[in-house]
Amino acid sequence: MKILKVSDFFLSEHHAFSLFDMNRQSMEDVHVHEFDELVIVRNGSGFHIINDQVEFIHKGDFFIVSAHDVHCYESTNKLSIINILLHKERPFHFINNIAELTAGIKEYTGSMKKRRTGLSDEELARVIELTDKITRQSDARYDNAYFATAESYLLSMIVMLYQCAMRKECRASETESGKRHLLNHLRENYTCTINWDYLCEESGVAKRTMFRFIKEITGFTPERFQQRYRLLKTQELLRTSDLSIGKIATLCGFSTTSRLTEAYKKQFQRTPSQERTRVSNSVISTTH
Repeated sequence: MKILKVSDFFLSEHHAFSLFDMNRQSMEDVHVHEFDELVIVRNGSGFHIINDQVEFIHKGDFFIVSAHDVHCYESTNKLSIINILLHKERPFHFINNIAELTAGIKEYTGSMKKRRTGLSDEELARVIELTDKITRQSDARYDNAYFATAESYLLSMIVMLYQCAMRKECRASETESGKRHLLNHLRENYTCTINWDYLCEESGVAKRTMFRFIKEITGFTPERFQQRYRLLKTQELLRTSDLSIGKIATLCGFSTTSRLTEAYKKQFQRTPSQERTRVSNSVISTTH
């Protein structure tokens, strides 16, 4: 497993943070890093798998990956992300108590059961603007003026994310709110047969527009997206629980165990039983 080291990603030993604007994020291999990582989805979508738990992410989402968490991206669709790397053991030059803000963000994004409002287009544009300002700082001397400027931009960005994380109401436009509602519904009801007519009415989005939106965002038709989500959730439960394969099939929306096995083998080239055996063997090899 690849380990991303501090020495490879921070500009100097005096930097408490580092920033990378990653365009068109590819399906990264499973990896860990020696630092915390604040991730902001700039564009596109994909599945983020962290410590074997999977969630669909898309434009405007943000979350924190702690040091030594194991994670990767799967089935990405034009995914672009902004990575803010945070070194907990290094003090900032001019910012105090930033950990309280990042802790609040992590508490909000850490629970996959919470509905996300996400950044509005206006807020995301402001985050991108601040990102560009930080990346344009190129004073190799790294003096007080450099750190004061870069850290002020970073603080503005994190405050915005914290405020978004804490608010209950989304300040997005009606159309944007409807689309966010739709995606949250798909996240929460991937196991169910979706009543598209009802969902269109509830979201205020026409069915043709809805289907086109889902394909544009996810890269899949609604049916294929739901199937991919179910299979990745199946993989999560096979790796993180002792539930029987039959029970997992039911929980993940498959009518029978055989249907799950057929779909799982087609997607991952191994059966659910073989997946569980791989996990067991991995645990045994780790403990010896």
